[in-house]
Amino acid sequence: MRSSLEKNGRKSDGNNKGLSMNARVAFGVRLLALGIGLLSAAGCSLLPEPKPDPTRFYVLATSTPGILPPAGAPVVQLRPVELAGYLRNPPLVVRRGEHEIEFREYARWGEPLEQGLGRVLREELQGRGAAVMAGAGREYPGSDYTLAVRVLACEGTAAGAVEFRAVWELTKTGDKAVATAGGEFRAADLRWEGKTEAVLVARLSEAVAGLAAEIAGKLARR
Repeated sequence: MRSSLEKNGRKSDGNNKGLSMNARVAFGVRLLALGIGLLSAAGCSLLPEPKPDPTRFYVLATSTPGILPPAGAPVVQLRPVELAGYLRNPPLVVRRGEHEIEFREYARWGEPLEQGLGRVLREELQGRGAAVMAGAGREYPGSDYTLAVRVLACEGTAAGAVEFRAVWELTKTGDKAVATAGGEFRAADLRWEGKTEAVLVARLSEAVAGLAAEIAGKLARR
């Protein structure tokens, strides 16, 4: 009798131990799942939120869009505009001293600067009575003049000035090409506040218009 009770007791203890083991396993699984969930949530919260790209792109604008030259206007072939070496970069330039410049990495030209200058110069000249053809090759058939422009400065200064300087030469086409006019243009009295690049680009557009006005004035006297 005692032997039977002892056997039943040992059997019952084994069942209890089995139940206890199962409970511990189930608790461990739940604890592991909770830990994974907490780590996932923490990982999501620790990852930095994506920030918008601060880069802005700018283009020069013309004051005489879409104006066609009158009949009989002088035909000018505009050579590709040349740039000083430091201007052949996408960022806008701000001069901080005679020997120091800053590239505004988050303010960039929306097109190569030499192309933008050529585009605006062509439209500004047409708005002032010249028929302008752009080309890098031989003389355009029927052209009266060839125009070459080299831009030496096209930037703002940290002090709020606008620096635009260019040399140009107008050559009479024909069997004996002869330089008939030329000079160095420097924009004057143009300012920006030193921070807003859109304002700087607007002032530089005005500077290109001033260059076109000077060239057109010489053309009118040919």
